[in-house]
Amino acid sequence: MSGFGLLAVVALVAGCSSSSTSSPAAQTAVSGASSGGTHPDVYRGVLGTAPTAAVPPKPGALAWVVSCGQSVPTCASPAQAAVDAAQAAGWTAKLCDGQLNPQGWSACIRQGISAKATGIIVIGQDCDSFQAALREAKAAGIPTIGAGGNDCDISGGTKLYSAVVQNLAGVTAEQWWRRIGALQADWIIDRTSGKAQVLSLEFTDSIWGGWIQDGFTAELATCAGCKVLDTLQVGNADVAGGQLPQKFATALLKQPTANAVNVPLDGWFFAGLSQAVQSSGRADQLAVIGNFGEQGNLDLIRKGNGEDATVGFSAPWIGWAGVDALARVLAHQPVLPAGVGLQVIDSTHNLPAQGASFAYSPTIDYQSAYRKDWSRG
Repeated sequence: MSGFGLLAVVALVAGCSSSSTSSPAAQTAVSGASSGGTHPDVYRGVLGTAPTAAVPPKPGALAWVVSCGQSVPTCASPAQAAVDAAQAAGWTAKLCDGQLNPQGWSACIRQGISAKATGIIVIGQDCDSFQAALREAKAAGIPTIGAGGNDCDISGGTKLYSAVVQNLAGVTAEQWWRRIGALQADWIIDRTSGKAQVLSLEFTDSIWGGWIQDGFTAELATCAGCKVLDTLQVGNADVAGGQLPQKFATALLKQPTANAVNVPLDGWFFAGLSQAVQSSGRADQLAVIGNFGEQGNLDLIRKGNGEDATVGFSAPWIGWAGVDALARVLAHQPVLPAGVGLQVIDSTHNLPAQGASFAYSPTIDYQSAYRKDWSRG
């Protein structure tokens, strides 16, 4: 099953969210413009709403926000949003740059412990590579929230986060990330009229990178005339060290028939990937889709500068959801699904006005919803 039909089924049958007396974030399928191609539903979205259950923010709290890496917009955006949200909740907030490596993430968590933070919010990272630091936080009685990452039990370990943000009610993290990959495939199938020859980029430093890739390859396999020519594996070290553009250029040169590229992280375009696509001499022949929908990437799509489309979701919303999760943990309330949905964006579909952040179509004012929850608490 392809397109949004799968996610609709998932929403009905998955049992990942716990039941409670609080209102979970709702989700609805929203119709968008049809491309009229192979996948007419590619521009539809599955949207949610923020929780509506009141929670009292703990007075005088210090929220310690650990960014996966401030050099990458897809880390910096939700990290800054978490700082803004903490301040909106009446808290003091401090941001620590994890610098795209496990040592940095561990150091940031330990700095939060030393600062006697009320809670620590880790943006965008699975817990596997900094387990010792999370155990130290737990021993110090400081709750930790995974916002955009998974707990260690996802790979057979023991849960170490106090809570993790669940993006949509009734949808597991794996199902959510696999849907991103499937949407990328659907757009490429549609854009190439079912003749996609793909150079596929896979993020290797997070389990959700593999989930995106699995969703992409499974969905592309439904297209008889489509093929993944090669998979280029990319890690944080490639981005931080500046090797990504050359790795991509070399891989693309080896695949002269490639007409499409899927990219798991929009931040990579600003680490030289956008320029590498434009410098290849094949930008007009490549259908390039990313993931996240940051404002800078929307500008790239608008101008045709190496990125043609993205699977958009609100990364800042995840930052706000991290603060809401911490507030509910501190108040001994169940953490509720955030409601973060997905929509495909390209130059003619779901693209917001120039200078505006992606906020879905129709627009969802999740920040006002959280402020209301916190003010009623």
